Amino acid sequence: MSASHTIANRREHPRMLILDDKWGFAARVQQEVNLPGTVKVVTDLDSVEQTEWDALILNSAYQKVDTSNVFSKSYSRVADHLYIFKVLPEGHHGNFGVLDRVSGLNSAEDDVTLGLRWEIPGHEIAVKQGFDRELLTSLTEAAESRDTQSGLIIPDELPVGVVLSSFAIGPQGVVLAGTINAPKRGEVWFVPSEVSTLGPWINAAFASWRRLEPKKFPGVPDWWASSEWHSAEESAIALRHAEESETFERAKAKFEAIRVQLDLELNKAREEAAAGSRQLLRGQDDALQDAVRDALENLGFGVRDMDLEWVDKERREDFRITDPDDPQWLVLGDATGVSGNAKGGKLSVLQGYVTKYVFEETPDTIPGMWYLLNREIDKDPNVRSTILRADEIEPFAAQQGLILDTTALYVLLRHAHDLPEERPAIRQFLRTSIGLVALPNASAWIEARTAVAIASE
Repeated sequence: MSASHTIANRREHPRMLILDDKWGFAARVQQEVNLPGTVKVVTDLDSVEQTEWDALILNSAYQKVDTSNVFSKSYSRVADHLYIFKVLPEGHHGNFGVLDRVSGLNSAEDDVTLGLRWEIPGHEIAVKQGFDRELLTSLTEAAESRDTQSGLIIPDELPVGVVLSSFAIGPQGVVLAGTINAPKRGEVWFVPSEVSTLGPWINAAFASWRRLEPKKFPGVPDWWASSEWHSAEESAIALRHAEESETFERAKAKFEAIRVQLDLELNKAREEAAAGSRQLLRGQDDALQDAVRDALENLGFGVRDMDLEWVDKERREDFRITDPDDPQWLVLGDATGVSGNAKGGKLSVLQGYVTKYVFEETPDTIPGMWYLLNREIDKDPNVRSTILRADEIEPFAAQQGLILDTTALYVLLRHAHDLPEERPAIRQFLRTSIGLVALPNASAWIEARTAVAIASE
């Protein structure tokens, strides 16, 4: 395509093909998982332009072997850029087949064929340590349901740069499920067709692909769902969920009702937290402002929501914040969420709000300023970059200004939930802080308070 042209009708990512086998495979996939993005069911890959698609889900061969020439074999594969979710067949005429053919970083190395085998006696399998419990259960059930095992036979040596990850290994070293990563290729996932549902497997594959190519496979970032950033309610319920799940496995009939109830409670807590306190980690606009207001009030601050008072075209600061422990103390606060990093110009805007306040209210003391900032919202808070430069922060601090990272406010809120008696100390910490309170500052303060409490016991 010419550089002077742009694509006007690009489909929503991820763009997924399902190759149907005319026996209901596509219907099974769509029934068992809610696929995001653009989905197309085909019965012939020649009916589409593969460069317009990102992933392929199928239960037939994507690696073709041509043996018509008695002196050599030739191989052809679907487009290399496609990420593949392959469901291995239940059986096969003959005892051998081909899953894929891979090449490494060294062009001088020969390509290696990844072969399949069927009809291997045995039921015991070895699973990857730390593997997802739901996927582990489906693999063990699939292996138990078979008379014999089948899957990938690991070659003696793989080309440089090719990585084979085994989720479960059966008798004679056959790999029942796993992934293949090869240079300049989309990742391949393969699983037995006997797994009870494909949904959790396809979702796990998408999560892996999202880490490799987030633009092709957009979605909620992994850190957002991690236990590290759960709300207090989520963490408490998740802990009970894990404990009861272990008991459930030992006495399934007795504890099934408890686990179902906890699932409902955990889902409710996640929904409430996603719309509430966790907006401090990822929120923008009104959602962030509401979360900031609620967090400050939960800590015991008095918060006057100025957006309810300003005329729409004359809005200034979002909040006027007070503390019952110091009646003379007042700060003007403004909450902002941005996908990038902070903009120094916002500090000047806040200073202008203070000037207008002093002109209109003629107070005995000039109020301070809080810039409540949530930035780089799609990144894990632990890896977000530094907030502004020192030469921008220091002049702001000199005028009783504080940049308060809302991720720091989040961990302080969690600390207050765990130790309600710490609320006055948290308010004093924030009330007496100027310049910057970022996540490391808040975490260090909490650790110091915890260490003092332990030492005094």
